[in-house]
Amino acid sequence: MTKRILILTLGLFAVTSASAQDESFFTDPSVLETWDKGTYDRGWTHPDIAKYVERYDSVMVDQPEVFVSADSKYKGAKADHLKTLSDAARLAVIERLEAGGWNIVEEPGPNVGYIRWALDDLYLKKKKRGILSYTPLGMVVHATAQAAVKDVWKKIDINEIGLKIEWLDSASGELLSAGQASQGVRKSKGQNAEIVSWEELYALFYTIGEQSRCHMDNARLPEAERVIDCDAIAIEPEFEDG
Repeated sequence: MTKRILILTLGLFAVTSASAQDESFFTDPSVLETWDKGTYDRGWTHPDIAKYVERYDSVMVDQPEVFVSADSKYKGAKADHLKTLSDAARLAVIERLEAGGWNIVEEPGPNVGYIRWALDDLYLKKKKRGILSYTPLGMVVHATAQAAVKDVWKKIDINEIGLKIEWLDSASGELLSAGQASQGVRKSKGQNAEIVSWEELYALFYTIGEQSRCHMDNARLPEAERVIDCDAIAIEPEFEDG
């Protein structure tokens, strides 16, 4: 499979897209530096991060903010669709952390890590659905992140999506890691735009959760029992017929 997806990772590790982007989201963008681990270009990790993470048993996973790219030719998106995208990303990470025995909480504390993030540089393509794109009244509740991602993909087409992430200590607010990344291809000279499929999008969010879980698990294990390279974890998208 061609390298169409830059693997994204949360909190304990970080990446960036090649293009220049607004860095105002970050607490301190100046700490980002050249990053040569795996697929990562730039990132930063606190030198004493293990001392923080080894005492955690719970995580606060915030809802990602969503930003449409300033140069996206189509800037329209229904609020419910963007919320579904944001909720799907959040739910995918929560699912993987909970599968590893991590508690998901909503209040800060000395044993709680905090993930804040944003889905940004969203480059949209207008979906030609006409009346079929009508949003019915009421809230749609999804049982899984995969169902939520599949639902939002039916409503909006995404050519490119970016991600900005920070991991902080919830009690002190101290920054532990930060970074950014992107997925997809927008139309440019000599290159046609590609649509990010729902399978690729879900694999992206799922990978974030798996890599984060791996890094946090490592911090609580004796060094001899740790996974050698959490950053190498990559969930491949599974494409369905039709």
